[in-house]
Amino acid sequence: MNHFKRFRNVSLYNVVFIFFLIFFLHCRVNPNPKGSLLDPLSQEGIIPSLLLNDFINNVSIRNWTTFVFSPFGTTDPTDSVVFDQISPTIYAIYIRNSNLQTGLYSITGGTTYYQLGVLINNTNTNIFGAFTGRFQLSNYNSLDNGLNWNSSVTIPGFCMVKYNGTSAYILGDGFVNRTTDSGVSTNTLTSSPAYPSRTSGSCLFANGKAYLLGGKNGSGYLFDFWESTDGINWALITERVKQTSGGGINRPCNNIQYSNDISVLGLVYSTVTTYKFYVIFNNLSLLQSNDGKTWTCSNPNINFYSGFNSIANRAILIGKRLYVYGQPENAYTDLE
Repeated sequence: MNHFKRFRNVSLYNVVFIFFLIFFLHCRVNPNPKGSLLDPLSQEGIIPSLLLNDFINNVSIRNWTTFVFSPFGTTDPTDSVVFDQISPTIYAIYIRNSNLQTGLYSITGGTTYYQLGVLINNTNTNIFGAFTGRFQLSNYNSLDNGLNWNSSVTIPGFCMVKYNGTSAYILGDGFVNRTTDSGVSTNTLTSSPAYPSRTSGSCLFANGKAYLLGGKNGSGYLFDFWESTDGINWALITERVKQTSGGGINRPCNNIQYSNDISVLGLVYSTVTTYKFYVIFNNLSLLQSNDGKTWTCSNPNINFYSGFNSIANRAILIGKRLYVYGQPENAYTDLE
């Protein structure tokens, strides 16, 4: 009987100790560990790094590489970067909210930029379209690649979804407008879109559809996913984008499972990789899906601080390489 009690006590201690390691130590292997790997009480110690990571957390790990160079410099965490693509060049619009100075950049390789034109004052940090022969902001336009800017009638909304060289949907809080003349004029498609009220969101056009992911409203952040073929009728794909497989225990992927404080840094669509949709979070957790309903999550191999707490558009896809621009860190990963 005494042997049984001793065994039961030892087993209980072991269980408690294992749960302590799982939930109070952040079980992630750091490729550049701080301190000794032999320290079992360090979050990078040999027990959590080897035993827990390899045995308990047998999950997908994605390799990310950080890079320093960015045309954006040291930015305010509320700054917004809105990208639009004219193949093979990616045009980026950069807004510094602190002084409303807007710089237009050309990007060709993810880390190579040059400034187009001159800085201007722009009051809307979300509207940008690189149309054929015309750059359109919310209240300015340029016909010469940003060398000169002309005042325009203000275009409201939180994102412009371009679907051809001259046309785009303009999504807003309680409306969807459209332009078919590169932003010269707009008309209302609907004043009661099916998606709930919001003042921000990640948008893109792909596969003949406009997509809207998440955003922010008066109650907090949203993580719903919507699609539309005409800008008028919107169908809900899922109420919350979250992992249905992958993740592990106490890993970055789990941090995005139910938390409403985790930010989305971007939504991209690929036609050259196994998965089609990719959602990037501010801790570099990457959700991947083919239908927008079932998502697989991969954990990053590095600790990453984006500096952002919002639903933003700060990710671009060039070929199979995905770039994420944070503050102050930037990173990229090869999807395949």
